Amino acid sequence: MKKSTTDRITNSMTVNRIAGKYIYLPVYLPAAAAVLAVSIFLSMGIILCLHASAGAAVPMTPLGEEWGERRDGGYYRIVNLEGQFLTTTALDIDVDDVFIAEDNERWIIDRIDGDTAYARSDGKEKMPTIFNNSPGLAGMAWQWAAQLVSSARRQNGEKKVIGIFQTHNDESYLPTSGEESETPQGDIHEVGLALKESLEKQGYTVVYSDNIHLPHDGQAYLRSRRTAAELSKDRPTTIIDVHRDAVPNAASYRTTINGEQVAKVRIVVGRQNPNKAMNLNYAKRLKAAMDERFPGLSRGIFMAKGNYNQDLGPRMILLEFGTHTLSLDEAKKAAALVGEVLPAAAGMAPGTGASAQSQMGSAAMNTVAWLLGLSVVGGGIWYFLNKEGFWRRRRN
Repeated sequence: MKKSTTDRITNSMTVNRIAGKYIYLPVYLPAAAAVLAVSIFLSMGIILCLHASAGAAVPMTPLGEEWGERRDGGYYRIVNLEGQFLTTTALDIDVDDVFIAEDNERWIIDRIDGDTAYARSDGKEKMPTIFNNSPGLAGMAWQWAAQLVSSARRQNGEKKVIGIFQTHNDESYLPTSGEESETPQGDIHEVGLALKESLEKQGYTVVYSDNIHLPHDGQAYLRSRRTAAELSKDRPTTIIDVHRDAVPNAASYRTTINGEQVAKVRIVVGRQNPNKAMNLNYAKRLKAAMDERFPGLSRGIFMAKGNYNQDLGPRMILLEFGTHTLSLDEAKKAAALVGEVLPAAAGMAPGTGASAQSQMGSAAMNTVAWLLGLSVVGGGIWYFLNKEGFWRRRRN
């Protein structure tokens, strides 16, 4: 019996009957490839957009009064719920503020009674590994993408740029200057310059501002915001606001590294800004880098209720180099050491694990993961729908 045209077409193609409809296997490969291609392009687009916007200038937004530290010149003694000493700070803290101690224990401020703050433990904070870290296949893919972007930037004449400024220009070190505050420029400017010199020795371009934001009052951060926005025009990978603490106990901020006394460095992240998750990720990378290369240099991370202009970018950070009862020399030595690890923490140095991931927020990473996951699932579904037709064709 002679087959009809319809029969010949049906038997000449691999089909799978589902709900009375035919799905043809030849559709499988181009459709799956299309899903995968779209996922990859969207993923690369997210990477490119994040890199392109990382250092872009951000429009000014109004801020209210923000002191950042206690107005009465006092400081807080932080203890656990049993009254055991944990740390001290002159920051203006509040309930639910978080600090990650030197041993990476995470503490949450539970209540404040006068000059004493009580904190409850929230377990160990998971910290990244910065140096000599194998990124795995996924990490290698991100690093490859980051290298493409970096190569494009170099071809466009862009450099690896870091911004530095000082919001509280008058901060000084009592043993060196005989004063804890000097106008118009205190010792803190020399600490900023020491950090600048350390970075420049490694080949990085530093845009440094000595703009004055005095008086040292609740509007200082609003005035320094203009400086931070100005520095952002040079598209820096990170911007550092250089400070010092104001607790009287010098020993709590002093450590010995390579046989020399240096100031410990506290990293401060503002909780009241939309970039706090990315800024915290950056702060954790910086602490981890210090812990790996210079154990004892970090005095931990404090997430306080302020903003500190960190809404301007995902790698805006505030660093406290010692306290006013340490010497300027100790603070400058600390700045030089921080300069050696900061590029790796910011994802600027080659060979640092997960450097490409550090350029991306967790939300963006999750989006990319979902897109890639959907492409795999979609391909699997297409294969399942067509495998019966494949075997039917083999039988025919």
